[in-house]
Amino acid sequence: MSIVDKLPMLGDSMLRVLIIGNAPGEDLSQWSNLVLDSDLIIACDGAMEKCQSNGIVVNVLIGDMDSISEPSQRYAESKRVKIIKQTDQNTNDLTKAISYADSVGATKISIINVDGGRSDHQFANYLSLLEAKSDARLLLNDCTVRALSNNKPISHSIEIGTEFSVFSLGQSSGINLAGGKWVLKNAVLESNSTGLHNVAVEDVISIDCKTGNLLMFVSH
Repeated sequence: MSIVDKLPMLGDSMLRVLIIGNAPGEDLSQWSNLVLDSDLIIACDGAMEKCQSNGIVVNVLIGDMDSISEPSQRYAESKRVKIIKQTDQNTNDLTKAISYADSVGATKISIINVDGGRSDHQFANYLSLLEAKSDARLLLNDCTVRALSNNKPISHSIEIGTEFSVFSLGQSSGINLAGGKWVLKNAVLESNSTGLHNVAVEDVISIDCKTGNLLMFVSH
């Protein structure tokens, strides 16, 4: 029985999901520990080929299947990967993967191989985080990106001295930020560069807000 078949039996167990995007050029070997620590691995469309060449066992393949090669799709079928073709063009493949992960009870979602490529695709990836119901984060080459809203506060473990930035998408209010050199108490942020280049002075950064949506970038 595959992990996909076992999902309904897991109940309240931790489910750590790894989503692998289809960005060009990234070396997936740097994420080998994360691959080993993940309970469920989802490949977005053409990422299946890179997973195959890196020996990564994929459980679910999802997307509109416009960038996967026929040999890679046949390989996925031969390995009994669960293939979910979704042709809805109102969402990108990453959003489709996040939605599936949420639907099967993901408690943590890590997203890799989404660096580079077109700038509009990169920005859409940031926005996809806002649609996640669970704890989702983009792991980029230079930083980790997380999203928060009024029903999704953040407590982020961090090394003291690490730079981080917090940006608002539109206006956000009632913002509280602790653990940084510059703290916020019931603050309002607009869509500007005010939150650039804060520095961790504690080993946990805590952020919450009453209204709005925020993106947090933590430097590696």
